Amino acid sequence: MTPAISLSEPARSVLSQLRHRPMTVEELARGLHLTPNAVRNQLTKLKDANFVIRSGSRPGVSKPSSLYAITLAGQVQFSTLYLPVLTEFLEVAEGQCSGKQLRKFMSDTGKSLAKRYPKPTGPLKDRVSAAARLLKGFGGIIEVQAQNRAIVLRSSGCPLAALTSGNAAACRVIEGLLSEYVSASVTTCCNLVPEPRCCFEVGSPDKTQPLMR
Repeated sequence: MTPAISLSEPARSVLSQLRHRPMTVEELARGLHLTPNAVRNQLTKLKDANFVIRSGSRPGVSKPSSLYAITLAGQVQFSTLYLPVLTEFLEVAEGQCSGKQLRKFMSDTGKSLAKRYPKPTGPLKDRVSAAARLLKGFGGIIEVQAQNRAIVLRSSGCPLAALTSGNAAACRVIEGLLSEYVSASVTTCCNLVPEPRCCFEVGSPDKTQPLMR
């Protein structure tokens, strides 16, 4: 599921109108007091972000007019309930599971999430670089460093900061995601105090070979 991202005011206005029903460019233009070309520009951006799709057509005076509808990813941009639900879920799970069970559950969640993205190929350092780009897309501020016999991914911004600040087990989601994504062992070395900072050590499958050149 696409996380909430920053939208320009015109784009958010168009998306907000589409929450009510599928609409044509002309209907959106009239409702928002914009020109049709301005609406088309915003629709192009929203379609590229997978927030809007074409959902059919409506008969017009000279030719049919395309209808545009909001996607599930677009609806997510307006919800503020996901984070409270996830936070509460973690607290309940922590109370009902042992620490080991909870960590495994979170790691398995990350591994399952990783399967949504095409796995990178090539040497480990290339796969880790691809993982860094993936985490940046999630909102991380990633640096890739060589340390002893491992590659370390560090971020001064945690994509799950609102969860990890209250429950360190949430770090295991990213650990599991990285492990599955790069096909290598990953160990969490995050620092949660005074604020969440990601750290994941990716081990080399072949300890005789250098990880980075």
